[in-house]
Amino acid sequence: MEDHSVGRLLRELPRETARPGFTRRVLARLDEPALTIARGASWSHRLAMAATTAAVAALVVSAGVVRYEQSREAARTAEARRLLQEIRALSEPPVVYVGGDEGMDLVVDLDKLPAEDGPAPATYRVDTF
Repeated sequence: MEDHSVGRLLRELPRETARPGFTRRVLARLDEPALTIARGASWSHRLAMAATTAAVAALVVSAGVVRYEQSREAARTAEARRLLQEIRALSEPPVVYVGGDEGMDLVVDLDKLPAEDGPAPATYRVDTF
């Protein structure tokens, strides 16, 4: 086919025409990016707020966990000190360690013994320590 015959054939085809309202729709879409940017800014603002909220929530939870662990540690320390005081109280006179094995220790508190049972043992006296 020759070039002039292709051109003639193309000219014979019916011309395309735009549908009604095409120009109005195109011009409206040209104005849309401004609205899209505004919507995008709103979306990015919401996303930033959600991320900030999540970060603050994580910070509050971790601070609560640290505070809880500190209070548990303080309670354990107080219990250990109380037990240590009890142990120290047992080692002062009038307590006598009689003996024992790995399963049991036998300790006698001489304050709990009535005085009528006989003379106090030497370990009861303070000057022996």
